[in-house]
Amino acid sequence: MSKPLNPIWLLMIAALVCAPLSFAFAHGAMQRRQNACMLKIGPDIMYFSGYQPAASRNRFCEDIPTTGATIFVLDYAQDELRDMSTDFRIIRDIGDKGSQERLDAITVAYLPPKVYPAGTLNFEHVFNETGRFVGIVTADGPNGEHWVSRFPFTVGGRPLLARMPYFLFAAAGVLALVLFVWGKDDQSVRGG
Repeated sequence: MSKPLNPIWLLMIAALVCAPLSFAFAHGAMQRRQNACMLKIGPDIMYFSGYQPAASRNRFCEDIPTTGATIFVLDYAQDELRDMSTDFRIIRDIGDKGSQERLDAITVAYLPPKVYPAGTLNFEHVFNETGRFVGIVTADGPNGEHWVSRFPFTVGGRPLLARMPYFLFAAAGVLALVLFVWGKDDQSVRGG
């Protein structure tokens, strides 16, 4: 009679299977490190925070919990960005980057280029509908630098596909628990 797999091994296999899947659903140039959200733009970093004062006191990094007034804050980590002209655009996520004309047609909100010598860009937009969007930050420098950073996000909850790695990990955990209990019952029957 074959011996069932050890639940620890099952959990390790599930983690190995789910880890690459979770990276496939990453949020573009947006990275979360410790308690900070960072947006990579060119060789530099911007700290990103989003707020919905009417919905919650919590800040968010990636997905916006609900529709309504939303404040985006970008803080420059490097002084180099303070001399650059920065614009911020929110578009509907249609799956491709497209041309400038197409970009203009799917733009939901736009903050024109401006230099922010204090190193902080604030932008407010009211989302009237749920869906998938892309934030685009563009920085143009005095020496010909042109850096673009894109980060996808959802408004009004994460789609099922984005939560799939969590479901797979939970299913693997339940399977491991069932096999563990089944192995214990099998041992008690044989031993007892």
